[in-house]
Amino acid sequence: MNERLVMPAGSIWFFDYGLSVVGRRHTNRIAPARVLTGVSQVTLIRMFQPASLALAAALALAFTFAASPLLAEELAEEQAGESAKRSYFEYMVGMSSSPDQTAEGDSATGSGLKGDAEADPAGYFVGVAAGSRFLEHFRAELQLGYRSSAIDNIALQGEKSDSKGDLSLFSLLVNGYVDWDFGIGVIPFVGVGIGWGVPRLDVENEGGATRVVVDDTDSVFVWNAMVGGSLPLSANTDLSLGYRYIATEEIALESRVGATSQRLKFEYDAHELYVGLRFSF
Repeated sequence: MNERLVMPAGSIWFFDYGLSVVGRRHTNRIAPARVLTGVSQVTLIRMFQPASLALAAALALAFTFAASPLLAEELAEEQAGESAKRSYFEYMVGMSSSPDQTAEGDSATGSGLKGDAEADPAGYFVGVAAGSRFLEHFRAELQLGYRSSAIDNIALQGEKSDSKGDLSLFSLLVNGYVDWDFGIGVIPFVGVGIGWGVPRLDVENEGGATRVVVDDTDSVFVWNAMVGGSLPLSANTDLSLGYRYIATEEIALESRVGATSQRLKFEYDAHELYVGLRFSF
């Protein structure tokens, strides 16, 4: 007699095979196991849960490795952007050498007067600047500077020229620089700037009755050009060494030549070597 086993829908059946021995007869017996209920299905889910967690962890790890280069690149760009916008202060000191300045009388009050004001080449320069880096290779600053040179000789009428005094220039400049890092340790830069200046000539000679006395200032246009290099000392500190050429437009000063007041005119320029310490923040 054949028995038909009917499996309920949605159920899972197990069969266990046993061997019954009756005397020498061997018969195979197939017995239906119990149907797994909803509680047993939960048990199966729990059996597969560790594999699911392992798969999720592997996917997360793969995503992390794939995203790491992108995150690193984004972080580098962010840091470069912050570096490109850093502000700074710089303190400078150096040597300023002014060549002989040709002075001559103004056509209205000092015609016929012409001579040289010879400056000591060992003058000095001090300055301070505040600026900011706007692009990767460009920065701009506002700079205050003062330079002074001793005047050794001045003569306008052939009189004795031995003198004492000084020629100075106070300047307020807006400068722009291009820095380019070639990966050689020192970062070269070039710069130009324009601004306003107050030159002063305070000198008198030993000309006796034709003595020249000048003690006056003027307000003039100033320009300068720079070239040099910066050496990074730390993430926020740079040591700079530079050369500057600075010049003004024509200067007009009141003077006294003998017993007569005269108006003199001349131009100012100087060559400067300086060292600076720049602090970024």
